[in-house]
Amino acid sequence: MKLAFIILAHDDSDNLFRLIRRLLADGDLVVVHWDKKNPFDLAAAAYSQLDGPQRSRLRFARRHAVEWGGWSMVEATLAGLAELAASAETFDYVILLSGADYPIKPLRVLKAFLRQGGGREYIECVNPEHETWVVDGLVEERYQHYHWLNWRKRPKLFSFMVTVQKKLGIRRRLPEGLSPRFGSQWWALTGTTAQQVLERSRRRALRAFFKTTWVPDELFFPTLVAALVPAGRIVSNSLTFYHFSQQGRPLLLYNDHFDFLCQQERFFARKLSAHATLLRDRLDQVLADPEPAAPPVRLSKQLPAYEAFTAVQWRGLPGRRVIGRQHDAWYGDLEWNKRPYFVLVCDQQTRLETARQTLNALPGVSCYGELFHGSHIDYGVSGWAHPFYPADKPAVRDMKRPNFLADVLQAQPAQFIGFVLRLPCGHEMEKVILFDPQAAPIFILPADGYQTPDGLAWDTAFANMVLHDNLQEARRAGKRCLLLTAHQHHLSDEGISQLSSYVSRLKTGFTC
Repeated sequence: MKLAFIILAHDDSDNLFRLIRRLLADGDLVVVHWDKKNPFDLAAAAYSQLDGPQRSRLRFARRHAVEWGGWSMVEATLAGLAELAASAETFDYVILLSGADYPIKPLRVLKAFLRQGGGREYIECVNPEHETWVVDGLVEERYQHYHWLNWRKRPKLFSFMVTVQKKLGIRRRLPEGLSPRFGSQWWALTGTTAQQVLERSRRRALRAFFKTTWVPDELFFPTLVAALVPAGRIVSNSLTFYHFSQQGRPLLLYNDHFDFLCQQERFFARKLSAHATLLRDRLDQVLADPEPAAPPVRLSKQLPAYEAFTAVQWRGLPGRRVIGRQHDAWYGDLEWNKRPYFVLVCDQQTRLETARQTLNALPGVSCYGELFHGSHIDYGVSGWAHPFYPADKPAVRDMKRPNFLADVLQAQPAQFIGFVLRLPCGHEMEKVILFDPQAAPIFILPADGYQTPDGLAWDTAFANMVLHDNLQEARRAGKRCLLLTAHQHHLSDEGISQLSSYVSRLKTGFTC
């Protein structure tokens, strides 16, 4: 049996090449779509990461700048299918993966499973009229309404346009008599069906319609496959284990998930953390087993056992990271961070430009601005911004703020990093800095009163109360906190000198 893998990837090239090497181990073909927004030359890197025979089985699809929720996700996948067609090879199955996936069973077990399946298509095809697939959010509105904007970029205007179209009674029908089907974008299709999907995707009316749908990658492929293939040949399930929270965020898999993944009757898992090296190492041992278990009779469902799994481990065992609860502030890559950092905690009025300039003049110190500003990401350091978090796209940051902070800390490993956090901030980072063992909060409290000629300044009084409450909570948590005062919204020269000396001492511990 001959397989072809299409991988959609946008970052973490080291783990991507690790996945590629694993998929090429049995002589199959891999096509990679590398996000056009990433300037890294992946094709050039392949010469140092892969040997000659491996490179001969690797191809690169035409690149697109991919935006989550938009047509570009479909374009990237179709580019992979087009590259397979250009290879002039035939394949029994085409399997779509992401760069954050990894096999959890040997490929020969996968091939045995596909043989016993008799040429079925493994793709979720859920009829929204009969079943619930979208847990929360838009369903029929995804295709009945026009979507010219991306929710992540313009959330308020996006919602406004949905509301207006509902009031106007706009209800589009799919072209060519198609019936809508929803499902995960991660599928395994026979080579014949994959080629038919590619050919049909070239129809102008079809493309024009789906370009103005919302999250078309979860609609386009299931809808076409359901129209092309008899229902009896479709297994409405995925070869890939995945799990989403109620907020629609994918579960990140860490080293602690190894035992759990080994129990799953699936062949791939997503989404592995970039830091889950031990998990990949242990999975490699499973994949190299010369006598693997027999293939499963059927694929497991998503996912009745996971809640029980997290109920036991959500606060972790000694020495193990927290995994699990969706509302847990530690859920994310920040749990892996071992790099100390400092935080200037203040109210909304305190001016810290001079203090930040002084800190940034210290060797090996970078003090950013308001990384968690509501309307933008204020890096505040000339010439530097994280390549995957543009300053004008806070929605990308806000998908998981602790992950964003972890990425910023890892991006400049030689620097001792700090940032400004103004309270109240209205999100979980207010508590993260209190309980993260790597965080060193520096509280800057206003020394001025709250009486004005018109009476009590309630906003200022409330902000000061929040600052004092957080200071006390940090002390109860055993944090050593520097406390400074600001007069008329500014630190004095003495205060700035004290701050500079304190950060220098913290940095000494950082570099030890």
